[in-house]
Amino acid sequence: MNLKKSLKPIKNKLQHKNRLYHTIRRAYTHLSELNNEEILDYYNVGSLKELKAHIEHIKAILKKQTEDYEEKLAELDSCFCVDSRGDFKYLYEDKKEALKQIEYSMRIKGVKLTLYACPFHCGWHLSKT
Repeated sequence: MNLKKSLKPIKNKLQHKNRLYHTIRRAYTHLSELNNEEILDYYNVGSLKELKAHIEHIKAILKKQTEDYEEKLAELDSCFCVDSRGDFKYLYEDKKEALKQIEYSMRIKGVKLTLYACPFHCGWHLSKT
């Protein structure tokens, strides 16, 4: 019983450590296949502590850019994403709808597509693979 109690803080520390990496992989799908070391390299930092500091620094910069940060964030309900030809990308507001399109494109057209979150947090986009 004492051993189990003594290992609990270590387990919590490991879970907390991996939570940031997991969040980054989910939020930035282009980083989803990277391991922890590769994520550190991507952000040009050497440790998890430096990565946390970097993220907090970026958050602070974003908040300083606009006094009414939360209000402006809520107003960003428009997608400005463009494809390789410069045309606006189709926005799927529902993930299920986007997944149906992926299935349809593969079955009918033989085109393989992948799903990713809109960087403006408006919905979902598809990309050819």
